[in-house]
Amino acid sequence: MNRCVAIISDIHGNYPALKAVLDDIDSKGINEIYCLGDLVGYYCMFNEVIEEIRKRNIPCIMGNHDYALAFNNGVIERSKTCTKILMWQRGIIAHDNLDYLKSLKSSIIFSKHAINFFCTHGGLEDNIDEYLFEVPINYFSEHNFNYDALITGHTHLPSYKSFFSGKFWINPGSVGQPRDGNIRSAYVIIDHNLKVHFERINYNTQLIVEAMKKNQFEEYIYQPLLTGKKIAY
Repeated sequence: MNRCVAIISDIHGNYPALKAVLDDIDSKGINEIYCLGDLVGYYCMFNEVIEEIRKRNIPCIMGNHDYALAFNNGVIERSKTCTKILMWQRGIIAHDNLDYLKSLKSSIIFSKHAINFFCTHGGLEDNIDEYLFEVPINYFSEHNFNYDALITGHTHLPSYKSFFSGKFWINPGSVGQPRDGNIRSAYVIIDHNLKVHFERINYNTQLIVEAMKKNQFEEYIYQPLLTGKKIAY
């Protein structure tokens, strides 16, 4: 499995979920990992998440929550809940972790098995904050996309689509906040035959729920972890 690549995304301060996913990746002997961003936001163990990504030297791109915390004082205009959480996180983030967020780029390009992958958090229209739920057939040509594969995050929904041109699109889903009705953490493995494996991993949700309670977060923020649904805000 060491010729495989693992793609993770949208961790959102859920360190127990990240640890379970990384343990699973390690157990498969995979040592090439890429992260599509959103290390912060929503849950309270975000410093631990950033430190784990940094410690393991996992290439990572900037998500919209990362951008808001690093450059917009934590403000996400469409969500009072996200803004409230990010402003709290901004007040307690370690200085070196903040510097790390500020250093993140909006895309990563890598090659594997003669295939070129373009990774970004949002989409080709807006690398950081485009919700790409579906890729129309002319999406690549409209954006002069010259790579073989596009990998995006942001929606928290595992997705895959291939095209007659040979290009394909992957969304690995979310490590820290699944929204497809399945509470298990999601990530993707691309194997040496370019087959895409969607993985789901159990983790101890109670650890992050108790940490959120300890930090006096309202129940509606962490309760969806137990249902696999999006926060109503």
